[in-house]
Amino acid sequence: MPTERESDLEHYQLVRKIVDEMDPESKKALNSWYWYDWANQAFALTVITVVVPALLSNMFELATGGGAEYGSVKITGDTFYAVILASSSIFVAIISPFLGAIADRMPIKKKILWIYTLVGVAFTALMGVAPHIEGDSSYKFLAVCLVIGNIGFAGGNVIYYAFMPYLADRRVMDHVSSWGFAYGYAGGSLIMVVHLIVGETGFFGMTTRWSPWILTFVFVTSALWWLGFGLPLFRNTPEPQIPKPTQYHSMSEAAADGIREVRKTFGEVRKFKVLAIFLASYLLFYDGINTINSMATAFGDSVLRLNPAMNFVLLLTVEITAIPMTVFGGKLADRYGTKRVLGWALGVYSVVALLAVGFAPLELADDHERYDFQYDYDEEIGEYELTTLYDKGVKGWISKSGEGDEGFRDAFFAYMFNSFSEGGRWSEDDVVKQSIPIEEATSLSEAMIGMTDHRFSFSFEGGDLDGISSVGQEHPTIIEGGLVDWWPNLLRDNVWQPLDFGVSLQWILLGMMVGIVMGTAGAQARSMFTMLIPASRTTEFFGFFGFIGKAAAVFGPIVYAIFAATMGSRMAIVSVVVVILLGWSLFFLVDLEEGVEVARQADLEAGHVL
Repeated sequence: MPTERESDLEHYQLVRKIVDEMDPESKKALNSWYWYDWANQAFALTVITVVVPALLSNMFELATGGGAEYGSVKITGDTFYAVILASSSIFVAIISPFLGAIADRMPIKKKILWIYTLVGVAFTALMGVAPHIEGDSSYKFLAVCLVIGNIGFAGGNVIYYAFMPYLADRRVMDHVSSWGFAYGYAGGSLIMVVHLIVGETGFFGMTTRWSPWILTFVFVTSALWWLGFGLPLFRNTPEPQIPKPTQYHSMSEAAADGIREVRKTFGEVRKFKVLAIFLASYLLFYDGINTINSMATAFGDSVLRLNPAMNFVLLLTVEITAIPMTVFGGKLADRYGTKRVLGWALGVYSVVALLAVGFAPLELADDHERYDFQYDYDEEIGEYELTTLYDKGVKGWISKSGEGDEGFRDAFFAYMFNSFSEGGRWSEDDVVKQSIPIEEATSLSEAMIGMTDHRFSFSFEGGDLDGISSVGQEHPTIIEGGLVDWWPNLLRDNVWQPLDFGVSLQWILLGMMVGIVMGTAGAQARSMFTMLIPASRTTEFFGFFGFIGKAAAVFGPIVYAIFAATMGSRMAIVSVVVVILLGWSLFFLVDLEEGVEVARQADLEAGHVL
């Protein structure tokens, strides 16, 4: 991108000309780089954004009975997931700058990326074991696999991004970055559709919906997708050439050199004033964006009690919307400038976060099928038959030993189980009552009205008890006690309820709004960073960029966890809004033209011509 930019139309035409005139080998290398984005989005979308957040949150809440309390702090499923997600980013945040500095002095980018890829693929596949482990060990094993698998994904992305400036003219970075994101969304969407079909049909009727074996299938196929479609990069994209590669005699020597260069990078970032402002802005707004993207499904499971399938619908909505919008965002950046388009995207994200705070399940009222435990009168046998929400079963909703459900177990298990064994794990000896006679149902209805200190709901339909229902005080539809609870109640009473706009439709609205700007925000931020750094030190600076991104990935979920544990999950989302607005405000201080010129001068001083 030149210092004094051509008119919008002239720049767009120039981008097309540069791309069209690339030689076949360069196009092949670039396309193979795109395919790696297609490959690893199986992990980024299906695994870490849809399946694991909801699964880990559900496993934790099932083991603890809705959460664990430590004094005045309550750790719920979404809070626990936030802590684990932050933990997985710490390693990448620490090591990325050092690896980046070394990779700028040795031709080892592909080797580092290969190691990260193998680690990520292996532990993604191992996640498939977790659904078959009983008791508390299941969520602990899944948490460990998540931490290491995400190290492979996030660490690999730092090196993967560093290839970009070597693949095409710097003036087409908007185009390259946008198409990379578009490939990723397309690949992630395709494998996610396969997983949704298999999960909802139960392997086309061969097993139950979202059984442990289906979850294993999801994890293993995600790993294979990542590995298989990632191979073209390692075959066809050349190792970026380093003018004067450094030879190290030991790992300690390389590490020491890396540490020296990181210190130098930290010091020199201050010399690049515009770059420093951008990175500070990026740390803030990416923190908010990353937290929204990574915490959405855990929030939906823990706070809104969404149908698990809706998390797939959410991401499919995001991806389907994002594919064309990312490319369109790149074209807008060609015409109106990277900075302007990125600013628009951040504004939409702020609105998204505000709306997310106000999402609320509609009141249950007489909507029998939305209650957790539904008793339907069967005239033929003269008894009430039990059905559970989302067909999760009694064992899928209630903790057998967690303290949070202790009161519920004492009050209602006599009505729900024929036999109940000792121990902390569900077993075949714990036999659920699939139906109860009228006398027992009457006693249950009296008990459920008298005891509401729990997180579930009951409803009877048909027979003498028709219309009798009860909702626990901790049920997701009961929104009270929080500092911002007035906002979801206001939206529910004046928008969602009058429009009959249930939480599933609210979720789809979120997906559409995020999809419009998600790819554009990521692509233009990556493109803008590429413009502001010297081409002679790309991996070093991308290592630092990775450090900032991973610092945000650590900082964001931790802040979310602190607010969620002390003030509630909705206040945690409010903290995200504040952080995005702060980053957005700082972003307008970035002088892109000045920053590009400073980077160009640094390259000239280093004798580097890209």
